[in-house]
Amino acid sequence: MLLALLVIFSYLMGSIPTGYILVKKKLNKDVREYGSGNIGATNVRRVAGEKLSKITAICDMLKAVIPVLLTRFLIWNNILTANESLSLSLVAIAAILGHNYTIFLKFKGGKGVATSAAAFMCVVPIPFLITAVVFFGLKLFTKVVSIRSLSAGVTLFLSTLLLGYDKYYVYASLFACLLVFWRHKENIKRLIKGTEK
Repeated sequence: MLLALLVIFSYLMGSIPTGYILVKKKLNKDVREYGSGNIGATNVRRVAGEKLSKITAICDMLKAVIPVLLTRFLIWNNILTANESLSLSLVAIAAILGHNYTIFLKFKGGKGVATSAAAFMCVVPIPFLITAVVFFGLKLFTKVVSIRSLSAGVTLFLSTLLLGYDKYYVYASLFACLLVFWRHKENIKRLIKGTEK
């Protein structure tokens, strides 16, 4: 029961549409009506600039960090007795799904890159660090954010798998990777056509 409540809490935390709220408050604009139509930091940058984009990214990361760390705290203090890796994986995925499919905006949200990064930073820190190096390292070679995001998804899954993490972490990282690809399907089409910016 407690695990179920944590999953629901995590989904609701992830569902807070921070990019939408910040742009609406700052510029009285609906960020969904511009650029890619997403509420994440990348589209916020297109609409409202770098500063608001960074604030959005931080908030989107906190949406995952808070429920995952709460779950870890409850496990360490023997309040939650469910399987640790399964519990953390479910809570992490719930936060990501909340961001991508927020209940507050008719289940339309962002692409989940920042939220996924934050969730797995708390769950599998070494694969996260490897993924971060790849993501930011690719900035030296390409300015196309979607390429870096897709590469990060693959890197997270492969590093979690190859470093021998628990099966639930591997399943969760695979799910997150596939979700990133699904949310970037239009970007992938443009990459194939050579029109992605």
